[in-house]
Amino acid sequence: MSTEPSTEPLAGDSAGSSEASARCSSCGSAIASDQRYCLECGERLAPVSGFLLGRASGAGGESPPAAPPDAPPAPDAKAPRSNVLGVLGGVGLLLLAMGVGVLIGRAGNAKPAPAKEQVITEQAPAASPGTAATEASFTSDWPPSRSGYTVQLSTLPSSSTVAAVTAAKTAATAKGAPAVGALESSEFKSLPAGQYVIYSGDYHTSAQAQKALAAVHAKFPAAKVIHIAGSSSGGGSSGGGSGASTPHVHSSLSHPAPPSVLKSLKGKGKSYVEASKNLPDVVETG
Repeated sequence: MSTEPSTEPLAGDSAGSSEASARCSSCGSAIASDQRYCLECGERLAPVSGFLLGRASGAGGESPPAAPPDAPPAPDAKAPRSNVLGVLGGVGLLLLAMGVGVLIGRAGNAKPAPAKEQVITEQAPAASPGTAATEASFTSDWPPSRSGYTVQLSTLPSSSTVAAVTAAKTAATAKGAPAVGALESSEFKSLPAGQYVIYSGDYHTSAQAQKALAAVHAKFPAAKVIHIAGSSSGGGSSGGGSGASTPHVHSSLSHPAPPSVLKSLKGKGKSYVEASKNLPDVVETG
């Protein structure tokens, strides 16, 4: 080995000298090779990139550099506005479709109005004047074979209806007349034809009928005693003339015959039997 000192510079020294030789162009301070700014004055040491230079030239009126081939296209400024309009249009169509659907649903569920019922009124034909007099539904309360006395309260023309006769009987009963009935005068030869007679009571003698008349005369001023001759009566009156047969008295539980009818039971044997046949079914005893 040689003992002589080497005169070759060290690698580190050469690097250090090269680094020390770099100076800031603004202030002259020493700078490193990879230093971008001067630590003393702040001067930029690294060169400006071409991209920044291109933007700077574009700001001065020159056209910007063309985008690289693989760069994505620049976004259109009108795209956001068109997207908003599209969204609004879609919402409007959706609302319109919903409204049409609601209208169709209501029209399908609507029930048709019920048809108005037609009412047909029929009028009964008017009855002729002679119809009421020959009504088959009317039946005299006084039997055709019965002869006796009664109190005539009022009369109705033969053209009256059965309902009118019934109403007259009801009114007489309401005013206090006892044993009210009605008969058709044409059925009895002792009465003038062509009327309905509203009467009160069924009496064997005229005296009994006169007594009954006095009791109702205050409420029926036009009342009077009449004699009714039945079809089975004899030549004399039922009041008891000589040779007159005793008539059969019509009676019921509600209209019993007076006790005076028992006075006709006279004689013996066959005459008594014949007289008994004319007794009423029900006789008042007291």
